[in-house]
Amino acid sequence: MLNKIAELVHTQGHCVLATCGGQPPVPHASLMAYAAAPDCAEFWLATPRATRKWRNLDANPSASLLIDDRTAGAGRADLGGQRDASPGCALTVSVRLLAFDSAADAAAARAALLARHPGLASFVDAEDVVLLRLKVLDFQLLTGLSEVFFIQAEKMLDARPRKA
Repeated sequence: MLNKIAELVHTQGHCVLATCGGQPPVPHASLMAYAAAPDCAEFWLATPRATRKWRNLDANPSASLLIDDRTAGAGRADLGGQRDASPGCALTVSVRLLAFDSAADAAAARAALLARHPGLASFVDAEDVVLLRLKVLDFQLLTGLSEVFFIQAEKMLDARPRKA
């Protein structure tokens, strides 16, 4: 399952970012381009400071991401009317907004985001855009309609093979 999570994270390029804020608190969802650390421990996104998602994150640094495989899915009809029998996957990632540890870390995250989405260069470089560092807390992978796998990020990282 760990490989399936990593594969889904690294083969997809967009996610839904869910934040919550305001008085009374109201959920807000945004489709976002992202890049992720090789070990899937962090996600990097960019947004203008004048957005609702940024105001929500600034007030409440807890959020979640939804990444799915829209090319698969049990029972979904393709364009020819045929049914696709492969189960789709949806990954919910609980995250927390953190500041970058250094300018070098922010530059590396920016480079990773632009390597994944080169068309975002002028957007990411705009003066009012903030680069988000979202630290993963846990993953919940849903395969098909009922197969659920949950793991905390630290356990996922501990489960990966280590070099001697």
